[in-house]
Order: sequence, then structure tokens, then C-alpha cells
Amino acid sequence: MVWELFWKPLTIIKSIKSTITGHKKLKRYSIGFLFAILAAILGAMADVLPKPILEGNASFSGLNPIAMVAIIYLLNSIMFTGLLPKKNPVNEVGIRNFLLLIIIGVTEIIATTIFYLGLKNTSAVNSAILGNSDIIFTSIIAVIIFREALQRKEYFSYSIILCGSIIIPVYIDLAANNYQISQFVYGDFLIVFAGLFYGIEMNVYRYLSDKIDAKRILQIISFVGGIVTISLVFLLQIPLEFKFEYMPTILISGMLGIGISVLFIVVAIKNIGAVRTILIFSTTTLFGIIFSHIILNEKIISLHLIAFVMVFIGIILLRTKMTD
Repeated sequence: MVWELFWKPLTIIKSIKSTITGHKKLKRYSIGFLFAILAAILGAMADVLPKPILEGNASFSGLNPIAMVAIIYLLNSIMFTGLLPKKNPVNEVGIRNFLLLIIIGVTEIIATTIFYLGLKNTSAVNSAILGNSDIIFTSIIAVIIFREALQRKEYFSYSIILCGSIIIPVYIDLAANNYQISQFVYGDFLIVFAGLFYGIEMNVYRYLSDKIDAKRILQIISFVGGIVTISLVFLLQIPLEFKFEYMPTILISGMLGIGISVLFIVVAIKNIGAVRTILIFSTTTLFGIIFSHIILNEKIISLHLIAFVMVFIGIILLRTKMTD
């Protein structure tokens, strides 16, 4: 009886504590899942919405990809500067890290410019699938530079990602054009080439992500990207045929799709971990396919869906690798 006087209150306290902890975990997972999905949706919009602006129409010749990248990254640098606290000065980054951020900035604007050139020439559906090629290049570069040995079980995972993200989309365009190199195939290869630069960027970013605030990283690389591209616009005398009715598309694609989506990924990783975040964010391809059909009225065939499923399965099989 005496023991019960102590045991019952202790049991009740433990029960209340576990309930509170359970609610906190549920809230944390809910927040992480929500931000990962939002990042996927915004990222998909960034891959689809710019296509009409880049292509142009009867009364508009189209915005040059370099000019578009310049506008996007200048706006992003302003946005992230406003988000950073004043008590966190830029000189705390360090010279070595700052130089690495410059490399990331230049690499990213090259990748984004090439991607938009590819998007201009191929379908938005294909670009959404081909965008996964950066997974392959990130791993290849990690093996070469960081000497990360691949295990035998990972060969199959990378093989089906390679097939789903590159081989099937390129085959679709080749088959549609009697197996000749067309404008669409040219665009496909440009997006794959962009994936190479994204792979370089991801490996350098991985080195810095634990040392510098994500907003500071995005501020500096956006500033570098904006300065480099706006300089190219003037040096190469690229026409800046800009119409203000396209500003909403640029804001959604650039500030939200390229900028804010990265912050959402960081929030998701902190709440549900890197593996769950990457798995959820991989649905960017699916959202890209859906938006391409709804917004741009592009045709979706079964091979597109098969390609997405192959990439998604490959990422699931690599979930152990992603925790390294």
C-alpha cells in the first residue's frame, strides 16, 4: 500500500510526460513533412513556370536565360540579406570559406543558366525528370574527390536512377523524332550537363553546410551569381527584353523555387532528418510532371511515370547512403 502511494503518482507523471513527448514528436514530424512537401512544390514550379518566358511568343522574343538568372539571383541576394540578423557579420565566414562560396556561386549560375537553356529547348516534363541527374554526378564526384567507395548493393540503385533520370527521357525524345538529334534532345543533354555542375556544387556545399548558416550561404552565392550574370549581360550585350507581367513568374521561380525552397529543406532536415527529407523532396519530379501538364498542357505518357518511379525507388534504396 505504501509503495502504491509512490508508484501511482510516478506512473501518472510518466504517462503525462510520454504523451507530451509524443505530441512534440508528432508536431515536429508534421512540420518537417509540411516543409519538405512545400520545398518540393516550389522546386517543381521553378522547373516549369519559366518555360513560357524563355520561349517567348508572337509579340515577345523571349527572355535570355542569362538575363533571367541575373534577375533571380540579384533578387535572392536582397531577400537573404534582409533575413540575416545584423549581429552575424559576413566577416565571420572566413576567407577560405568565402572563396569556396564564390566557387559555389559561380558553379550554381552556370548550372542554372544551362538548365534554363535546356528547358527552353526541351519539354518541361522531361526537364523535371532529367533534373535528377545531379544525384548521379554528386555521387561520382564524391567518389573521385572524397574517395567515397561505392558498395556493390549501391550499383543497382544508381543504375535504375541513371535509367530513370537520363536514359528514358532522352529515349522518349529520340523516339518522337525518328531517332535523330533534335532540338528536344539537345535540350535534354543541356539539362544533364547542368546536373554535372549541380553535382559539383552539392559536394562543396556539403563541406560548408555545417560551418555556416544556410541563409548566409544563400546570400553570398546569390550575390556572386547576380554580379557575375549581370556583368555578362552588359559585356555580351544581351538584350534585356523584360516585361513586368512576367515578374510574378520570376518571383515564384527564383525567390520561392530556388531560394525559399532551400530554407524549407533545411527546416525539414532539422525536424525529420536528411533521409526522410530527401525522399519527400524527390517528389519534385512528380509535381513537375503534374504542373507541366496542368500549366503548360504538355502530354504525359506512361514512360514519364515509369521514369519517376525508377528514380524514387533508387533513392529509397540509397537511404542508408544518404545518412553518411
